[in-house]
Amino acid sequence: MERPETDHIDQDANLDALANFVDYSGINRDRGGRCRFDADILFSSDRTVDERTRVHISFRDDEVSVVRFTEKGELNPVNVHTEFRLASSVFRFEDEELQIFGTSPKVGQYKVRIRPL
Repeated sequence: MERPETDHIDQDANLDALANFVDYSGINRDRGGRCRFDADILFSSDRTVDERTRVHISFRDDEVSVVRFTEKGELNPVNVHTEFRLASSVFRFEDEELQIFGTSPKVGQYKVRIRPL
């Protein structure tokens, strides 16, 4: 799959992709609009990290990062990104998984695949 253009980020489309992923996957939201679930994470950039960990999603307006991972093994902020914002990444719901694309000075171009267990 071709990486989407990240120069212009549509936050409303990102939020729709995130909500569709949560609804399709049957992930429960608590009263505060937060979700927690275990998932397989594949982070690809110059470095590839494949880990199973806990994912935290928030639909609250006051959260800085709407998606974040519990650190585990190589999946830690020293090596890769573990937090993602609607304003700085592209979110897509495809093939029964949430995909997050972006570019950063730390890791260059990246793609993250989140597949709930």
